[in-house]
Amino acid sequence: MKSLQRSLTGYFLVLLVVALGAVSFFVYRNTQITLEEKKDATARLLLAQYEEDCRKENAKFDEGLLTQARTLAQLVQFYFDWSRTRNWEYHPLGVLMASPSPFGYVQVPLWVAEGTRGAVSWELHRQVVAGMKTQIKLKNSDLLRHVDEQVTAYFQINSAWGSVYHSQSLRGRSFSFDPSVFSPKTHVLDWEFDDTRLGPDLQVRRVMLKAPAAARYIPLSSRYLFAPPPRGGRGTERDRDPYARSDPSSRPGIFIQYAAETTRRDETLALFKSNLDQDLARLDQETEASLRGLTRHLLAINGGTFLTALVGAGFLVRRGLLPLRRLSEAVSHVSEKDFRLQIGDMRFPRELEPIVERLTQTLEQLKQACAREKQATADISHELRTPLAALLTTTEVVLRKPRSAEEYREALIECRASAQHIHQAVERLLALARLDAGVDRLRPQPVDVARLAEQCVALVRPLADQRGLKMMLKAETPSPIEGDPDKLREILTNLLHNAIQYNHPEGQIEVTVARNNGHLHLEVSDTGVGISPEARKHIFERFYREDPSRQSDGLHAGLGLAIVKGYVELMGGSIDVASTEGQGSTFSVHLPVARQ
Repeated sequence: MKSLQRSLTGYFLVLLVVALGAVSFFVYRNTQITLEEKKDATARLLLAQYEEDCRKENAKFDEGLLTQARTLAQLVQFYFDWSRTRNWEYHPLGVLMASPSPFGYVQVPLWVAEGTRGAVSWELHRQVVAGMKTQIKLKNSDLLRHVDEQVTAYFQINSAWGSVYHSQSLRGRSFSFDPSVFSPKTHVLDWEFDDTRLGPDLQVRRVMLKAPAAARYIPLSSRYLFAPPPRGGRGTERDRDPYARSDPSSRPGIFIQYAAETTRRDETLALFKSNLDQDLARLDQETEASLRGLTRHLLAINGGTFLTALVGAGFLVRRGLLPLRRLSEAVSHVSEKDFRLQIGDMRFPRELEPIVERLTQTLEQLKQACAREKQATADISHELRTPLAALLTTTEVVLRKPRSAEEYREALIECRASAQHIHQAVERLLALARLDAGVDRLRPQPVDVARLAEQCVALVRPLADQRGLKMMLKAETPSPIEGDPDKLREILTNLLHNAIQYNHPEGQIEVTVARNNGHLHLEVSDTGVGISPEARKHIFERFYREDPSRQSDGLHAGLGLAIVKGYVELMGGSIDVASTEGQGSTFSVHLPVARQ
């Protein structure tokens, strides 16, 4: 078997490893959760920043498109050919005047002629539009002032008069156009963005802007169509341009579709995405590096702690076991001649105090048991020596001279009595030896205990009569159980012998057999000398006698009650004693009833 020191050291190290492993696991797990939460929060911030950058870039791009479209709206110039207008004239107040007769004019606002498509004004609208020829021209030097020069732009301008202007970059392509956008019911100034395709491989971002015309309207005809200049001067171009002084909501409308390739913007967005991926990858690497660093630190700490514990555990355990070593040394000095535990004033830990106390009690009990065994050995030797001496004396006397047949017969009878005396003592010792060895077995069979008690009483009655004792039997007839009749007989006989031996002359003995609650109760009561409280603790111990100096007149020698208790416990029962000094004793045996 391993030494206690090594076992405790091993257990301590195993416990330390488990504790360090558990602590390390919880530390690592909590740190991992914290780092993951931090990484997620940082990733959300990076993603939010990426989305904000993309939004700003898209807004910047869209703002550039809108700015350029507005710039185009400011640069638009319309050219009208009034030479084909027959009887129409343009009034400075912003109306077309028709003179179907020499006596009057019909005044029609231009935006009504352009915006109204009803059946009433259709002919008027047709005549007006048929009488005009409009053209849209731009100053190319002012283009791309507000848009990045590296962005290729495509634009198309549609006017309320049906004229269209295409940028050279369109190269024969055009944007779709719905004339209903110039309806008076729609907003005067409006724009929206979308993504569209100009070809199978050309994706562009487009802004569609509807705005009132803000440029001058220059006539193509040399004929003077406007009102005469103010008195005292030629007048300014603003005076000749009725739309320059009119409200924007009454001006003719233009519809600009401006688009640009998103290559540069997509590259910027791709750069943002690449930076985001790099930041996320770097964040993952930093998290993994932190966890690897934590793992290295935990391994170093655990390794250092384990090595320190390995070195110090032996010393600490050895020091902790020092009281046990001292106790072991004290126990080693105990011998059959000295049962004292020589510990002096030595103090022991609280955990060892019960052991020391119990060990001291055990040694005291061993001392008393050895004393009783020595006394019992002396008693047995005395009891055996007496019949052996009588046997030898009788034999020697008979052999000295020839005797008659009657004298030889009497001598043999005396020798037989001495041999029976010796035989009974040996049988008791063998019974105890078998009980100690655990080889004594029950031989159960149906037994009527009342009948058995009657036989035992009849067997010992002659001894009771010699001392003038009165014996009584109270039994429920019948009282069958499943038990060993020989051992029951031995129990009753021993109890009756004790009741006779320690009873007063002219006293009485009462035997009771009863059944109660599935148990059989046997009681043997006497009116004898009784048993002291101190002796009651030891009467069932072997070789014990309350008065060692007093010899019995039988061969029990302190073995009878020990045999009784052994047999009762072997049968699964119990035995109790109640006694009052000078008044008598009662022995109660309780046995389970195995058979009804």
